[in-house]
Amino acid sequence: MAIVEPKALYKVSPAEPQMGYFTVSIDCTKFTDTETVNGGRVSPCVATDFTTKPTTLAQSLLVSRGTLRWKMMMESLSIRSNVRVHNIVTTYATDAGDTAISTLAFGLVFDTVDFVPNVGTTIDGSTTTSTKAGFLKDKIAEALNTTRVENMSVYDPTTVGGTANAQLLRTLSVEAGPVNAGGGNIVDAITVSEVTAFGPLTSAQRTAAGTDTTSYSAE
Repeated sequence: MAIVEPKALYKVSPAEPQMGYFTVSIDCTKFTDTETVNGGRVSPCVATDFTTKPTTLAQSLLVSRGTLRWKMMMESLSIRSNVRVHNIVTTYATDAGDTAISTLAFGLVFDTVDFVPNVGTTIDGSTTTSTKAGFLKDKIAEALNTTRVENMSVYDPTTVGGTANAQLLRTLSVEAGPVNAGGGNIVDAITVSEVTAFGPLTSAQRTAAGTDTTSYSAE
């Protein structure tokens, strides 16, 4: 069996950067969902995405902390290469803002996968990374083990004398802390896998361009 490349049609050059595709799944049931700065939600969903919006400001802040952690995670993942997010699946028990997310799954497409290192150490120091998927898992864990404070637009369902807050969206200072007390618990909740068949170049093209052997070390 032979692979015939449509060079005239697509003008694919071995000199082009090699893209990479990874799938990510985060088991959020491993994180506590208390109404504290460590409440463990991580999700791109905002309060108005739910059919039933959060019923208290404390619950709404849990949603906001989740979106802040999502932002932190995306920043951490895009340091080495431009990255696009695909196929986001957020699983909740119900479509209510007071419900904790159970699973967050999504795909990542890196424009230049060769810029993604394959070495590092997990946040609890227990494991040495030897793959690109392992490095990305470490970066996600780092984001979820970090504290950040930002001003955010927060949905406020608070009522005064039976009347809903007319403002509804308020700019509040939101603090998101580590989602769990133990770094190892965060690491265990994250699964990252590389889809090795994904890419614009064939194996022969990558070998010819030398991209199969290119590697970068972590800082």
